[in-house]
Amino acid sequence: MAKLNIWNWISALGRWLEGGRAPRRLDATLLLDHTSLFEEAPTSPIELSQKNQIRESSERDSRRDQVKVARIFDSAHPVRTRGELFGRADELDTLLSATLDLGQHVIIHGARGSGKTSLVRVYGDHADGHGAVVIYMACEPGASFAELVRPYLSALPAAALAPEERVRFRNALNALPEAFGPRAFVDLVAERVASTVVFIFDEFDRITDPNVKAEMAAAMKLLADSLASVLFMLVGIAHNVADVIECHPSLRRHMRAVSLGRIEPSSVKALIDAGEGATGLKFNDDARAIIARASCGSPFHVRMFCHHAAIAALARGSSSVSRSDAHKGLHSAILQWAAMNSEDAQHFVSLVEDETLLPEIERIARTAALGDRLPSHIGDARALLGSALVPESNSNAAFVFRDSVAPQFLIAYAILAEVAIASDAANRLGGPIDAATL
Repeated sequence: MAKLNIWNWISALGRWLEGGRAPRRLDATLLLDHTSLFEEAPTSPIELSQKNQIRESSERDSRRDQVKVARIFDSAHPVRTRGELFGRADELDTLLSATLDLGQHVIIHGARGSGKTSLVRVYGDHADGHGAVVIYMACEPGASFAELVRPYLSALPAAALAPEERVRFRNALNALPEAFGPRAFVDLVAERVASTVVFIFDEFDRITDPNVKAEMAAAMKLLADSLASVLFMLVGIAHNVADVIECHPSLRRHMRAVSLGRIEPSSVKALIDAGEGATGLKFNDDARAIIARASCGSPFHVRMFCHHAAIAALARGSSSVSRSDAHKGLHSAILQWAAMNSEDAQHFVSLVEDETLLPEIERIARTAALGDRLPSHIGDARALLGSALVPESNSNAAFVFRDSVAPQFLIAYAILAEVAIASDAANRLGGPIDAATL
């Protein structure tokens, strides 16, 4: 059997989605794109100028529409307001209650793309409105405890300190040694910080040194015991952030854990509805179903697939996002992801070549997408997915995708493979192919 070139297969599929012949699978004869070498010449310079003006105006309008779509369905950045935070109202209320009402530390965990950073950004705006001081930073791998917390101490505004302690705090901060531990940190802030202060440590899963995790846990326990106004909020991927609790089991009564799973179908619908209202584009029911099927409730994937589908609709001059546009959107989203993860992408193509495996592939990918892990007993997942899976927390009890956003892309591959198979069957029967119905 010939070895498949992923880029040839994806390119052939893309050309078919644009109106060409469906790609046969491994033995596909790739189509060449042809454009006419001849155009009817304008009859006068005035006519040429008018045509150029019309084209430039159309291109400007199209560019504005694309920018609007990219902003509304932005999967690359955290959301900006509570109105954009779909499906997380309960989690936001929990964070506000735990920190502002109960004075608890918080751990937020969930898969990449689940909206952790978006949640804490919106939380910060609300907490600030309630008089708290929220300082957000992302963790750097290899940082010591002192290197982690010193920037937060330096960023503390004077208004957060008791007036009579402001000068003493700055002097004591400057006098801290390069390497200091949890006790020195707590001694510095416990009596001097007068208002509620929340230090958000985003991407805490990048910290792998168990000693640093133990010191963070010790600092949280000391802060709680001293009734300090400083709280920690640790944000990261679940099986790493949970290690902090294991370092100091008695922390459990001083903290709240918030797990971010997938958003409900009603929230997926609300997200797309809001996008329709903001962009003026209408997503038909088939397009919505395809996006929902592939995204599995991941806000990141919903936005990404909607973005690419909407761009496909704009490219054909339509204000309605169709089934065909959704397929084209999956295709272009795959291209974007595959450029960053060619190894898994190549393997996924080889998997969906066997149409008999498609139901099992989607079942495995959906299980991982919804639960962020695969129990070790689930079917032939390990045999099928190979190096795309890695053990969870260095054990064989469960596996996770090496790239945590990959399961939804594997489902997208399976969907497009189904489309290509259906078209191939129609070709063999000699019937016409309407890409918009596939």
